[in-house]
Amino acid sequence: LQQTLLMGGALLVGTWRERGEAAAPASVWLGRLLALCLIGWLSGLYYFGWIFVWHDFPRGGNPLGALALLAVFVPAVVGLSALLGWWLANRARAMQVVLFTSIPLALVGGFSWPAEALPTLLQWLRWLSPSTAGIQASLRLNQAGAPLQAALWYLSVLLALALCSWLAV
Repeated sequence: LQQTLLMGGALLVGTWRERGEAAAPASVWLGRLLALCLIGWLSGLYYFGWIFVWHDFPRGGNPLGALALLAVFVPAVVGLSALLGWWLANRARAMQVVLFTSIPLALVGGFSWPAEALPTLLQWLRWLSPSTAGIQASLRLNQAGAPLQAALWYLSVLLALALCSWLAV
């Protein structure tokens, strides 16, 4: 979910920068970011809802926790995508950066590689990516069925990333 939304948002904002359409009032940017969030929330409902049921994936059964996760995860990813698109100012460059970082972000997220085995610097830098907190919260809420309190720290990280990135755009 992160890489798809990250790529789409960065490409879109990079295109706006190329065309000179990126400079807009805060209300326009709010609308743009919320439109991207809507796409992310609908995709997240599909991934965390229908796909889990349809393919009978093992799940812990905290659907309200999954909704809370989506509520903060998607805005964090959208904010990061807007920052990348703005900073790179080129849709092709945005695509290259997002594609190049996909596998490393998955590895440092703590899902397929133990975070403790990472160098100390990467253990700190990995928290700048929403996928790190998103993966950890999802494992607790969707797989283990943990209560929302068990994932509050990760949700707080996502909320902080969302707020910082949206204010920077």
